[in-house]
Amino acid sequence: MKRRDFLKVISAAGGAAVAQGCSPAPSETLIPYLVAPDDIVAGEAAFVATTCRECPAGCGVLAKTVDARVIKVEGNPEHPVNRGTLCVRGQASVQSLYDPDRFRGPLLRRGDGSYQSMSWDDAEAALAAKLREARARGTGRVAWIGQLATGSFERLTREWLALVESDRRLFCETFDHEPLRRAAAMVMGRAEIPTYRFDEANFVLSFGADFLETWMSNVEFTRQYAALRRRRATDPFGCFVFASPRLSLTGLNADGWVAVRAGAEAALALSLVHAIVADGLSHESVRPHLDWVRSLVAPYAPEALTAITDVQPADVHALARQFTTAGPSLAVGGGAATRDPHAIDLEVAVLLLNAVGGNLGRTVTFGGGSALDGLATRDEILDLERALAHGNIDVLLVHHANPAYALPGGAFESALARVPFVVSLASTPDETTAQAHLILPDHHSLESWGDYAPRAGVAGMLQPAMAPILSTRASGDVLLNVARRLDAERAMALGPGDYASYVSRFWGALSPSDQAWTDALKRGGRYSSAAPVAAAMRDFTGSFPAVPLPDSRPAGSLTLIAFPSPFLYDGRQANDAWLQEIPDPVSRTVWNGWIEIHPDTARRLGLAQDDVVGVQSASGSVTTVVRLYEGVRPDVVAMPLGYGRRAALRNAQARGARAVALLPPDGSSWRVDGVSLVRQGRRRLIVLQAETEMPPGRPPMAQVIRPSASAVARERHLPADLYPPHAHREHRWGMAIDLNACTGCSACVAACYAENNVPVAGERACAEGREMSWIRIERYDAPRVPASGVRRFESVFLPMLCQQCDEAPCEPVCPVYATYHNPEGLNAQVYVRCIGTRFCSNNCPYKVRRFNFSRPSWPSPLELSLNPDVTVRSAGVMEKCTFCVQRIQAGKNVAAREQRPFRDGDVTPACAQTCPAQAIVFGDLNDPASRVTRLSQDRRSYHVLEELNTRPAIAYLKRVVPE
Repeated sequence: MKRRDFLKVISAAGGAAVAQGCSPAPSETLIPYLVAPDDIVAGEAAFVATTCRECPAGCGVLAKTVDARVIKVEGNPEHPVNRGTLCVRGQASVQSLYDPDRFRGPLLRRGDGSYQSMSWDDAEAALAAKLREARARGTGRVAWIGQLATGSFERLTREWLALVESDRRLFCETFDHEPLRRAAAMVMGRAEIPTYRFDEANFVLSFGADFLETWMSNVEFTRQYAALRRRRATDPFGCFVFASPRLSLTGLNADGWVAVRAGAEAALALSLVHAIVADGLSHESVRPHLDWVRSLVAPYAPEALTAITDVQPADVHALARQFTTAGPSLAVGGGAATRDPHAIDLEVAVLLLNAVGGNLGRTVTFGGGSALDGLATRDEILDLERALAHGNIDVLLVHHANPAYALPGGAFESALARVPFVVSLASTPDETTAQAHLILPDHHSLESWGDYAPRAGVAGMLQPAMAPILSTRASGDVLLNVARRLDAERAMALGPGDYASYVSRFWGALSPSDQAWTDALKRGGRYSSAAPVAAAMRDFTGSFPAVPLPDSRPAGSLTLIAFPSPFLYDGRQANDAWLQEIPDPVSRTVWNGWIEIHPDTARRLGLAQDDVVGVQSASGSVTTVVRLYEGVRPDVVAMPLGYGRRAALRNAQARGARAVALLPPDGSSWRVDGVSLVRQGRRRLIVLQAETEMPPGRPPMAQVIRPSASAVARERHLPADLYPPHAHREHRWGMAIDLNACTGCSACVAACYAENNVPVAGERACAEGREMSWIRIERYDAPRVPASGVRRFESVFLPMLCQQCDEAPCEPVCPVYATYHNPEGLNAQVYVRCIGTRFCSNNCPYKVRRFNFSRPSWPSPLELSLNPDVTVRSAGVMEKCTFCVQRIQAGKNVAAREQRPFRDGDVTPACAQTCPAQAIVFGDLNDPASRVTRLSQDRRSYHVLEELNTRPAIAYLKRVVPE
C-alpha cells in the first residue's frame, strides 16, 4: 500500500477503513454516449419481440433490454399461443443466455481428446474440407440431426444438404408424440397432431397427459384449463379426472384420480367407450358407426377388466356418464408416463372415446398443422443410428440436440464413436459435444435471427434482442459461408448476404423498410386463425388388432416410470440455477434427483426417506435417493428425467441419476417392468421444502370450499385497533390470488428471481434451511377417504409472499426503522439501514423475509442479467417482496407524463404478469372499480391468518373442490 494512500485512508475513515483500504476496489472507466444509437436511450427499457425456443411450444416473448443487454423476458400479449404469459422454463431462458459455461468460440478436438480454440475462418474451412471429402465419396454421406425447425431454417437446411448430395435430415425431440400421429392416421386418416380446446370443454379426462407441465403447449393449455375451472367451479362432480399410475403436478390439480395399473390405460379407455355405448350415452354423430364400434369394444366390458385396470365397473360407468352428459368434454392421452408398447392403442382408444362423446370437431379438431408433425419417428432415428454404426456417414451435424444423453440405451452414443467427423452446433457443453470433433457454437435464441411456426397461421419471429456476448456465430451464417466455400456457383441459389437477409427474403421483405416486414418485427410475427378441416372417423377395425392386456405380474413386481421434469424438461435446462433451486412442485426437492416410492412399498423393501438405492432394470442400473410419495401406486416407482448429466456443467453435472439408462434401448417405452431396488447401506440428505397437510382444529393457510357453499357469504373477522389506522390517501396496493386457478407451476417464482435480482443460495445453503426466493409455492394436501374408486383429494397450491400487512408485525420491532409502512400500504424495506438483527423475520407470522447470510455472487457473465432498477442486496441484510415497487413507480411516471389519472392495469408485478393461469391480480384497493377490489370482496375471498389482525393486502380466493 502506498504511503499517500495510507494517509488518505487514515484521515478519511479512521482505523475501521484501513482493512478495507488494503484491497481497494478496481477503478472503472465510464464512457458516455457522445452520439447515442437511435434505438438505445441510456437507462430506459426497450422491448424486442421474439420467440422462446426452450421447448417446441414456441411461445412469443418480449425481451426487456436495458443499455443493450437483456435483463428479463415476458410473454408477448399478441402471440396466440401464450397471450402474454410464460412458464417457468421460459422465464429462466435469460439464465441460459448468460450461462457461464457457454462456449466462447469454435473448438477443434486434438488427437489426445483435448480441444483447441480456433478462428471462425479456420473452423469453417475445416468443415468445408470434410464436406468436400464426404461428397466425393458418394451421396448421403452427410447427415443432420437437430431440434425442431420450421420456416426459413427448415428450408435452408434442406437446400444446404442438397449441396452436399444428401437428404438425411432429422428433427429430433425427446417427446415426439409419434403414437398420437399414428393413431390419428388410423382413426381419422390424418397423420397429424389434433388441436385441443380445454376452454371449450366442460369435463376433461386425462390418461397421463401432463398438459399443465410438459405436454405439447403447457402455457396455452394452462390458460385454457383455468378458464374451464372458473366456468365450471360449481360442478359437484368436478371438471377434471386424471387417470394414471402416478399423480403428477397436472394430476394434483385434478378433482379426482383414477390410479389405473401401469400399462392398462388403453384397456380403461376402451372400457369407457364400451360403457358409453352399452348405456346408450353415445353422441348422435357416431350413430352411423355404432355397429362396428360396439363390435370393436365388445371384449372390453368394465366388468371383465377389473383385475386388469384395478378400476371398479361402477366407477367406469360413473365416469362414462359424466363424460357424456357434461359435454362437450375432452379426453387426452399420450403423456410420457404412458409411452409404452400400448401407446398407440391408448391414443386410438382416446380418439374413439372423443368420437362417441361427440367431441370431434368441437374440443378436438384437425387441420391445425402442428410443427410437431415434422418430428422424426423412432424408426427414422434407429435407421440413422445404424447408418452411423456401420460407417455410412462421414460427417454428422448436430444442431441444438443432445441425442447421446436423451436417447435411451446408449446406442446413439456408441454410434457417434464410429463417425469420422462430428460437428456440434450447440451453445453449451453436453454429452454429445463431448464426442464432437468440431464445435461451432451457435448464438442463443435471444441473440438470433430466425422464425418458428408452432402451428398453421402462427408464424413467430426470432430477432436478436442484443448483440452476441461471446464469439459465437449463427448456424444459418455458418451454413451459408460453408456453402460458398464448397460451391460458390450453386450457393448463389441461397441468395446473397447473411442469414438475417435470408430470413427477410423468406418473409417476403423487399427492403429493410418494407411495411409488412416492419410490422412482423414489431408484433413478433404474423398471426392468423387456421380454420379446422372437416374430419370424420372411419371404420378401422381391420387395422386395429385386439389390445394385448397386461399380464398378471408377480406379487412385489415393480414398474419404473420415467417422467419429464416440470422444470428441467428433458435435461436441456439443467444448468440453470433458478430451475435447480426452485422446489419441484410435487416432490419439493431442490438441486438433486430422486426416485418416488410409495410408503407401503418402502416398508416392504426396508427402505426409508433419504436412503441411497441401486435401481436395476434389464437395460442398466443407476444409483439415486428415495423420496416417499403416496401419489404413486404401490407397484410403481418413478424417476424424473433431466438429471444425471455428465457434461462439464457447474450446476448440472453429477446431480441425480440418468433415468433414461434404465429404459429399453429401442426407445419404445418410457416405462420398464421388473425393476429391482437394493439399499446401498448409506443415506444422503435430500434437500426439500416439505409439503404441508391442512392442520386440523384451526383455519388452514389454504382453504377450500364446496360448490354448494360457494354462494354463501363468508364470515368477516372483526378488526381491533390498538393504534390509529394508516392513511392511504392516494393508493393502497393489494393483490388477489385465486387458488382455484393457481396450478403451482412456479412461473411466478422464476419471474421474481429475474425481476428483483434474487440471488441463488446453492445446494449447501438450501440443505442448511436457507432460501432466498421472495415467493414460495406452498402445497397443502388433505386427502379424503373416497366413496368410490375415483379418489377425491384436496391439493391446494398457495403462493406465499409478503402480505404487505396494514398492521405489520415486522415494523415495530426493527431497532433502526429499516422496515416501515409507506403511504401506499407497502411494508417498505430500506436496505442501507438494515443491520441484520432479523427481528422482523422472527415477528413475521408468514415467514416471507429473507436474510442474506453471504454476499451474493453472479459468475460472469450472469451479472449482465441484473435489473438496474433494483438494488443488489449485500450480506447481513433482510429482503422481501415489495410488489415490484420499481414497476409501480414506472407506471405512475407513465401516467404523469401522459397527464392522466392512474388507471387499473397500469402496473403489473412480475409474478402476475407471467402467470399462465392469470391467478394473480394486482391493483389499487382504494379504487372501488378495480379488479383487485372486486375480487377481494368476493364470497370466496379470505386472508391468511386473518385472526392475527395483521390486515394483509393480499386476499386469497378459496379453491372449490367437488362434493
